[in-house]
Amino acid sequence: MALTKKIRRIKVDTKNKPPNFEAFHRSVTAELDAVKDRVRNLVRHWPTDGGFKETVLISVLRRHLPESVIVGRGFIVTSEESSTQVDILIVDARKPTLFKEGDLLIVTPDAVLGVIEVKTSMSDKTTIATALKKLSDVEKICYESTFRDSVWTGLFIYEGKENLDQNGSIQNNLLRALGEAYNATNRPIKCISWGKDTFVRYWPEGSEVHSPIRGSVWHSYKLTDMAPSYFMGNLVDSLSSIDNPRAVFAWFPKLEGKETYRKYYLQRGETEPISFQANH
Repeated sequence: MALTKKIRRIKVDTKNKPPNFEAFHRSVTAELDAVKDRVRNLVRHWPTDGGFKETVLISVLRRHLPESVIVGRGFIVTSEESSTQVDILIVDARKPTLFKEGDLLIVTPDAVLGVIEVKTSMSDKTTIATALKKLSDVEKICYESTFRDSVWTGLFIYEGKENLDQNGSIQNNLLRALGEAYNATNRPIKCISWGKDTFVRYWPEGSEVHSPIRGSVWHSYKLTDMAPSYFMGNLVDSLSSIDNPRAVFAWFPKLEGKETYRKYYLQRGETEPISFQANH
């Protein structure tokens, strides 16, 4: 009888403790960082270090994305051209693939749901702009072939140097590069994760987000140790249509809303970011 009461008491105590979703999402960031460092500590001059980081991110994404998608790397081909190699290619599992061997995929644009460029580190606007322009070009290939505006595009940068972010310079560089990539292709990049803390998201016109301006806009955020998980959460939401009233708390754990942490914004079609503080 005493043992039965103890078990019941343990069950009640456990039930009363809510899950710590913020800690869970920070652990995703820590996991990515730990595996990256593990490889670097073992092989300091490995030329495929960047390729390994793609593999790590692919592995993490596969744990969270629905089985209705396939995650790999590869190429997109049309009747007239082939894309450059895509670091991470996310395709509809219900669609046929022209070629699939291990992680390597070759598909037609109608099968593509998302594309991600993965970089070890970058901070200057020129290199960021080059990576974003590549994403925009790939998304443009898909759009011009299918006229379907639903390919999710993201840039994932593992390492961020915090001293560059103290005055918002990296956030300004990210937003300026996003604006230039859009002006070159007319296709907006959806998200950027830079290091552990800096996150950028595109809000199309009509989104339920408070912004100083009307129309489509990018917002940059300072989310300590949670930028990679918010990047993943936005991808999951785009591909899976998260039931916001019932499940959004698990994927976007800042209960007061990440808008509290926003720093700069950039209107689509412009190239000069504006601080949110300038509007207060």
